[in-house]
Amino acid sequence: MQKTDRLGPSPTTSGHGERDSLVGLYFRDASRYELLGDKAERRLSRKLTVCYRLISAGLALPADTPQTFRTVVGSLGDACAFSPRCRRAFHLATACRRKLIQSNLRLAVHIARRYGQHGIPMSDLIQDANVGLIKAAERFDPTKGFRFSTYAYWWISEEVKRCLQRGTRLVHTPENVVDEIRQLHSLSLKMHQSLGRTPSQAELAREMEASPSRIGELRALAARELSTDVPLIEDGSVTLGDSLEAARQASPDHPMSARDRRRTLERMLGELDDREQTVLSRRFGLGLPEAETLQVISEDLGISRERVRQIEKAAIRKLQSRFDNPEDVFGA
Repeated sequence: MQKTDRLGPSPTTSGHGERDSLVGLYFRDASRYELLGDKAERRLSRKLTVCYRLISAGLALPADTPQTFRTVVGSLGDACAFSPRCRRAFHLATACRRKLIQSNLRLAVHIARRYGQHGIPMSDLIQDANVGLIKAAERFDPTKGFRFSTYAYWWISEEVKRCLQRGTRLVHTPENVVDEIRQLHSLSLKMHQSLGRTPSQAELAREMEASPSRIGELRALAARELSTDVPLIEDGSVTLGDSLEAARQASPDHPMSARDRRRTLERMLGELDDREQTVLSRRFGLGLPEAETLQVISEDLGISRERVRQIEKAAIRKLQSRFDNPEDVFGA
């Protein structure tokens, strides 16, 4: 697939004045492109359909190949290596795709502005809205008979929602992780309703078939980040960063606490048989770089994933019957 250019000005500018002026500049630039009317969009869709069919025929693609820029043109590779008809179709399809994007820039801005009250810089919202618009242009199938603006509306909205989920992070969370966070949030709400309480980390891990440490990572990623310069008192003499520095200084009994915790853990594991110790240690990442999934453990031990889950549950029940709160030790 051809590399897509970033639309609009870069949001990586310093100072609110500069950022606001760039957003205003983007609004002005976006308004230069005319909106496509119904007839103009149908003509553009017919051109795309012809281009995709020519390229599909030239590459001998299967008859059921989706007629989209991403699939058809993405299969072309280096257009110069093919026939003149394929090259012309490629250039025309690229021009049509660009036209679809440019004529809907105002739609992307309109959707981004709807979410402007969530604490995210408008320039970030617009950039992600443009990403959704580009994805829509590359996945739009003109043979389906839908209007592109209707199709693009969903993609743009989804990307803006992902932007809100990521928050104001310096390093944006990957899309697959954002999906995991959404799944975790939805599952937490369902389990809270069914259990009548907040589900533990271990319970969430079992339902999502993930390790407890992974659940902890997702929870941490879902938390919004704050500036360390936020004042804690009115005169601004004490900031959040000052309190964090004080909290980082370990108390004198910190090494002893870690030692006691390790001894308690060893004593608890001593109540289990060898297989239970192995499964529980690997599921919670005890003495390992990271926790392991049910699939990895089942393949290594030569048993089913359900059997691994049963052993894990039996081991936890055994510990719960002999100790007050083993979940505190295992970090659930």
